[in-house]
Amino acid sequence: MKFSPILAVGLTLVLGSGFAWGQDSSALIDTLVRKKILTAQEAEDVRADLIKENCSADKLKISGPVTELALYGDLRLRYQNWNVDQQFDPKAENGDPGHGAQGSRLNFRLRLNGDFKLGSNWFGGVQLTTAQTTDTGSQTFDGGFKNYPIYIGRAFVGWKNDDNWLTIIGGKQPLPFYATDMMWDPNVNPSGALEQVKLHKLFSSGTEETTIQSGKTVVSQVAPIANPWELTLVAGQFAFSDNNEDLAAGQNTDAFLFEEQLIFSYKFCQDVKFTIAPAYLTYNAAQIVDAGNCEPFSQATDGLPPGTGETRNLSLIEVPGDVTFKLAGMNTKFLWDFSYNAEGAQRVRDIYGVNGGIELVKDSKGNVIGSFRRSDHSSQDDMAYQVGFLFGQNVKAGDWSLLTTYRQVGLGAVDPNINCSDYALSRLNVRGVKVSAAYSFSNAVIGQVTYFGADNLRKDLIGGQATGGAKLADGNNIQLVTVDLNVKF
Repeated sequence: MKFSPILAVGLTLVLGSGFAWGQDSSALIDTLVRKKILTAQEAEDVRADLIKENCSADKLKISGPVTELALYGDLRLRYQNWNVDQQFDPKAENGDPGHGAQGSRLNFRLRLNGDFKLGSNWFGGVQLTTAQTTDTGSQTFDGGFKNYPIYIGRAFVGWKNDDNWLTIIGGKQPLPFYATDMMWDPNVNPSGALEQVKLHKLFSSGTEETTIQSGKTVVSQVAPIANPWELTLVAGQFAFSDNNEDLAAGQNTDAFLFEEQLIFSYKFCQDVKFTIAPAYLTYNAAQIVDAGNCEPFSQATDGLPPGTGETRNLSLIEVPGDVTFKLAGMNTKFLWDFSYNAEGAQRVRDIYGVNGGIELVKDSKGNVIGSFRRSDHSSQDDMAYQVGFLFGQNVKAGDWSLLTTYRQVGLGAVDPNINCSDYALSRLNVRGVKVSAAYSFSNAVIGQVTYFGADNLRKDLIGGQATGGAKLADGNNIQLVTVDLNVKF
């Protein structure tokens, strides 16, 4: 018996009403498409009807073009305590070493997300978030119970082809790269264009026929043969800073970030998987007027002369990766990251002003009261690496996990405008540890305690933007403790 599209739609609606709209209904519709009983457009029409039917009882109205909608969010309550012992800068007036700073605060982060699909090929998403900073989103409790503003964290739209091997996204979007927080703070949502090519789908080796069972219905499906490996190419072109075209040469060039990455994974067996993701990150040569992160490095805040170019001389070769496996029956991950700046010497000397030589120390009246030898570039400045171990996973109530990492970050090895704001408070020229323990009180509520401890990598690093100006590397010892309650909904 040959099914007509109208009969197939009716059959799908009847079956869909017999159980909750979700994986079962979606799998059945996908099967009908693969068997050519439904066209792709007819399948999306069925999904849209089922969503609207499911939501009508709750009076939730969804616009006609939307075929799938997901609403979700998270709330984090945090207590944060920090202590910074600053490195002495001989240029400081009156020889004041600035012994350090310590403090604590209570804050929260709220994020509300809406992801949608517009038929079989188009999709998008939006996010509302607390605070304007790109690398945290945290809002401090202050102002005598005042209300706090809400900002747009994401606004993007994307397209993918029918075979799902090509995806193109434009707008302010989730971080698309495989990365650790040594290079990218996980809260950053870059703005621009992204292309993703799933090479393992593009060069699929064939198909096989299997069966799936949904309730009392058993149907066949034809799907690509499961390969143990996956290979994905990701390329991003992101607008980093829009500068005024009326300014002088060197200041009127818009800053753009470019990153290309190959993500390769191989599954040896059910519990063992290897992933490695080499990448190359660079910018065009431009200055940054307003960097919206916790510790910005930009012309407006670091005392650099106009046109210096805060994005110049960043040619970062990155190699993050991990191995996941079972240990004592628990999900376990060994992870690493590595970064090398091929133009590290130029960046440290030309942009950060750490270029050796003798410098005089003067008092407030201009009288010479001494001299010191400025630090110069070192090979340690060009490299950063991290190794870590994650034991356990927080998925359901009663789960727990323990994470520990060791990190070393050279002065010119990463971009201080996108790296993690928690570890060493985003400072460079540091080495130290991160230890975190988490426990799931329920499927949606997780408690977490994290300790960050770091010392300066080079004890002799003095001068330029290291200990003056932006003070990118002025910490002898930096300690931070956070206590979080995370709620997902």
